[in-house]
Amino acid sequence: MLFDGRHHKKVIKAIAIVTIIVFAGFGLVVGGVAVGGGCAASDPLVQAVDDAQARVTTARANLSTAQAAAKASPKSATAKADLVQARTDVGIALSSLAQARLAVSGTDPQALADAQAAVKSAPGDQDVVLGLVTIATSQNNPSAALPAVAAYTRINPRDAQMYAYWGQLAEQAGQRNQAILAYQRFLDLAPEDTVAPDIRQRLSELTKQGSSAG
Repeated sequence: MLFDGRHHKKVIKAIAIVTIIVFAGFGLVVGGVAVGGGCAASDPLVQAVDDAQARVTTARANLSTAQAAAKASPKSATAKADLVQARTDVGIALSSLAQARLAVSGTDPQALADAQAAVKSAPGDQDVVLGLVTIATSQNNPSAALPAVAAYTRINPRDAQMYAYWGQLAEQAGQRNQAILAYQRFLDLAPEDTVAPDIRQRLSELTKQGSSAG
């Protein structure tokens, strides 16, 4: 297929988007180079959007071909696998487009819309889901990423890292109970992780807040 995870990462690097999720002070930090108003965007960033849109068009065309092949041969394991891959490729392409839009304008609502469409097409791809996390967080809309993170963990229930992200997003969205459950699940899966002590401390604080509120 045309797109894969390595290509996706190269595209993100090419448009100078850097996503860093750290637990220093339990903040989710999103950094961007040349993220600003659309009018101030440089030509290479605008070109990156055009290139990403072209990749989305190609990926969708490939998906249509894969859908037709699967319909023609419904019992073909190869056709089914190609269809799954084609859907993932569309998700990766849309995620790249979303990141390109974010580089041009950090407040572009279409960046978030593209990122949400990407996770619908590729709900089990970690890069795609984290792309949505990046955009939702940078636009101060963490709730927009919560359904995608929840869906991802249903597909990949042992991905401890994603539960940590889920906890942070839930906190930022004001969903304390949801954050507690996510952090607890992280600790169940990765009790010796380097960020586990920070998460235990944050979990304790959240639990105390609940007791005080009650």
